[in-house]
Amino acid sequence: MYSENQFSYRLKIVGGIFALIFLLFSAKLFVLQVVQADSYKAEAKAQHEKRSILPARRGKILVRKNRLSDQMTPLATNNTLKKLYVDPLLLAYPKYNPKLPLNEQEEGDPALAAKILAPILIHSHCEKVEGCTIETDISKLSDIEQKAIMAYENELYKIFDQKERVRVVIMTDIANTKAQDIKSLNLPGIRVEGGSLIADPTRIVSVEEVSKALYQMLNLEKSYLKRVIARRPVRYKEVTSKIVPEVSEKILELKKEDEYRWILRGIGLADEYWRYYPEKKLASQILGFIDSKGDGQYGIEKRFDSELRGKEGLIYGATNTRGQRILGKEAEISRARDGADIVMSIDRVIQGNVERILEEETKRYDADFGQIIVMDPKTGRLLAMAQSPSFDPNNFGKAYLRYEISPEQEQGDREDLTFNQTIPTVFEKGHYYRYFNTWGPAVFTNKIISEIYEPGSVIKAMTMAWALKADEVTPKTTFDDDGPIEVDEFKIRNSDEVYAGPTTMISLLNRSLNTGIAFITRKMGRESIYEGLRAFGFGQYSDIELDGELAGFLEHWRDWSESELITRGYGQGMSATPLQVITAFSTLANGGYLMKPILVEEVRYSDGTVKKFNPEIIRRVIPEDTYHTIKSMLKNVVSNGIAKGARVWGHSIMGKTGTSQTYDSQGRLRTGEGTTITTFAGYGPYAEPKFVVLVKYDFPKVSQWGSETAAVTFSKVAEYLFEYFGIPPDL
Repeated sequence: MYSENQFSYRLKIVGGIFALIFLLFSAKLFVLQVVQADSYKAEAKAQHEKRSILPARRGKILVRKNRLSDQMTPLATNNTLKKLYVDPLLLAYPKYNPKLPLNEQEEGDPALAAKILAPILIHSHCEKVEGCTIETDISKLSDIEQKAIMAYENELYKIFDQKERVRVVIMTDIANTKAQDIKSLNLPGIRVEGGSLIADPTRIVSVEEVSKALYQMLNLEKSYLKRVIARRPVRYKEVTSKIVPEVSEKILELKKEDEYRWILRGIGLADEYWRYYPEKKLASQILGFIDSKGDGQYGIEKRFDSELRGKEGLIYGATNTRGQRILGKEAEISRARDGADIVMSIDRVIQGNVERILEEETKRYDADFGQIIVMDPKTGRLLAMAQSPSFDPNNFGKAYLRYEISPEQEQGDREDLTFNQTIPTVFEKGHYYRYFNTWGPAVFTNKIISEIYEPGSVIKAMTMAWALKADEVTPKTTFDDDGPIEVDEFKIRNSDEVYAGPTTMISLLNRSLNTGIAFITRKMGRESIYEGLRAFGFGQYSDIELDGELAGFLEHWRDWSESELITRGYGQGMSATPLQVITAFSTLANGGYLMKPILVEEVRYSDGTVKKFNPEIIRRVIPEDTYHTIKSMLKNVVSNGIAKGARVWGHSIMGKTGTSQTYDSQGRLRTGEGTTITTFAGYGPYAEPKFVVLVKYDFPKVSQWGSETAAVTFSKVAEYLFEYFGIPPDL
């Protein structure tokens, strides 16, 4: 029997325990209801509310179909293509029943599925504009095509036959010391690879033992580790994306046929939304492309990325117990705003034909790169901006593809004087690589605005116009061309090494004489020549509607030596972009006005508003009389001078050649074929110039002179333009 005191004592103990429990519960409730109230409210709200993103349609990039039409056609638009994925479990067991063990299931044939699909899927990214022909009869294909299909079949089978996960990333950024500790455990199926901890569940003997060995070392939940490294079937694996319609339709047809339905049961196709460039390579450096994250890269896609992408919408509201949204007064709907359409000044027909000519001519002259610009001199509108080599923005990743070469080949090529030393080699992790397209991602760059060069003698046209304006010379003014001019520690020579005594300004331009420019620049002085070059737009941004434009380099006249005064007059010691050169040259074709170059004419927003980019006069550089005089002199350069290669039968052409010497990495002057940059700028017709064209080649190997390369290509472009614009002969 307990005494009354003992009972009272024990009662107090029990009461104390209950009081302690009450305090603990109260404290816990205080933490839950007060301290952590906001987080639990947010969690509860998240469980009962649903947010859905409404995607915005990316705007199109448009051009007019041709010069006589106001109808627009897209150079960049949006397209729905298919991606192919596989459920390896269903492919292995087409009639899979989760209630039965795998050894009791009817097996499929992944190898046969790979054999059926390989001849079709190998055409997934067919690049033909007019559609793809898919030949599934292997016997009708060449040996090379058959080998390619067999190799692809093997790759497909490897994907199709992977029924279980064999690579699971447990953790990244493993410290070196911890990596060594993990390696020392020698756990089957566990490895450290490039700072990441990788598991192969199929090689793990005991999930319990591995998770026990790792969880404290990694500071991870043991239950989480067991779940991650457990063996699990692969139910989804993407095979390829952006499948052209001809291929996806063929696969869908096969899946409907009784003969193939069960063999291909684990094969699926899903819609994907992609940026699509229907004209393939056309104007690719102007357009740019969309990367895998959906961001604009290069060209218009980058410059107008925010306008093109629009703004996503949002549906936000409560859900019922089945997860269905309840649209009530609490719900919020923010509609998506589609991206704006961009209308470019590019003439689609001119662009296509100029690109065709340039590709042929770049190969003909064996040049590293070629560029052609066509401008409307009256408005500054760019009608074409072509570059070679180019790329297809639908498959821009191909520019990164490369192959390995041996160190011996790299060394031998660099010592071989016949090897093109400008071809890049990538050195990575002890290996040498070259690009399949020769130049790699360099083809993305719009060299017309983002690369500067010494324009050379094409600048003589502007120097002469400035001197005519200043009344320092007339076409018949003469100078004594008696030989090379010694100035500072240099000698100013004529390119042909011919010195003919008394020579007029007409002959100066016809023969492109450096000594004649020395006469003019000395006569005018540093400040005047500098002001003239600046007036023509050199050393300044044009503010064209593209990112990456360079301003070029024109040192202030106070820093010029006497030799630099002379060389600036014929385009050496200064640098400019091709766009700056054609914009300056256009002043000689439009009455003397420097126009702002226009690439984008309109931004058409989804709400119906339109932002227009109208022609803009920056300044008048030369007066009317000077314009007519220099035009006549430039006509003579083509008719009777060094630029005869630019002539077009029956038509007057005005123009000027340019040949720029380059230097090696040691600063030494390079000489001979393959060492120069050649240029020709010209326009026509004589009475009322309709177009200005600039042709530029980087390091042509067939000839080092602009008169024998760029001028000849100009003739082909100009001949086409006369026909396209319907301009009658004037000679």
